[in-house]
Amino acid sequence: MQWMKRIFLHSLLAGALSGLCATLYGIAYSHALLVDYSQAIGVPAILGSCIFGCVLAGLGYWILVRKSGRRGEIWFNAIFLLLSFASLTGPFMTTLPLDVPSPELFIGATIPMHLFPVLMWLVTKPLFESQAVGQQG
Repeated sequence: MQWMKRIFLHSLLAGALSGLCATLYGIAYSHALLVDYSQAIGVPAILGSCIFGCVLAGLGYWILVRKSGRRGEIWFNAIFLLLSFASLTGPFMTTLPLDVPSPELFIGATIPMHLFPVLMWLVTKPLFESQAVGQQG
């Protein structure tokens, strides 16, 4: 049970940090290029999708590591990265309202945001590794 709580806390921390980074990136991007995409990607949507994605990833991590031990962690990292790259198709398929200026810059605003969850997962992972992978306790 302790191991499961640790994964959940790791998921929440990675999600919150990735949401914060994505939000800050979006603000910096908007100010630098003088565009506003807050209608399409608001702060609650950014935070919510990052936290939800990382918690869902935590569930996947728990399942894979529980079934496969150390190899499950390697598979998880590969799958999380591949799914993050697959999610990059979303910004390309998004249709913005006609009144939004510079819709061609929307892709540059959103694509990096899709990579923050996997990056924050990997960055925060050492904080939660005091127990051996696969041990439950």
